[in-house]
Amino acid sequence: MKTVVSSLLTGLLAAALAGQTKAPETKSAPKAAAATWKPAGKIYAQKLVEDALEKHPDLLIFVFHVTPPGKTTNVIIASNIGRIGKVGDEDDLRVINTGKPNLEVNTYGDHFEVEMAEKDSAGKTIGALAAVFAYKDGDDKEKLHQKAEAILAEIEKQAPTKAKLFAPVK
Repeated sequence: MKTVVSSLLTGLLAAALAGQTKAPETKSAPKAAAATWKPAGKIYAQKLVEDALEKHPDLLIFVFHVTPPGKTTNVIIASNIGRIGKVGDEDDLRVINTGKPNLEVNTYGDHFEVEMAEKDSAGKTIGALAAVFAYKDGDDKEKLHQKAEAILAEIEKQAPTKAKLFAPVK
């Protein structure tokens, strides 16, 4: 019995220590230190998230990926799933840099994500929007893509500048 308890404690200690090790930095996972941006209060982009979810009940997840003013790292600035300040990953940056949408079914096969470049009124890319819908095998992916593009067009009309996304709201 003493050996079993000792082995169990050793295993638990090893697991706890393993969790304290630093994961290596990769291209798609920049240093966590870069994810330090947080808004001082509620910003207009967050209001747009909340309004879009209310207007489009089939929209499950809605996320803004934008580089905040005075910063150089693209992060989540507004969402309905938290993660505010999380650094943009390779897919997010590819959408922003190429302007081409990312369309994909998640690994469980129950969500379809449409990530699109967001532009200001002058046509300049200012970030990316990710819209996620429920999905089942056989659903029309292009129809979901078009729905997301329509939501993006609504958002771009309401926020014609990057600065507007960061405007404080009550």
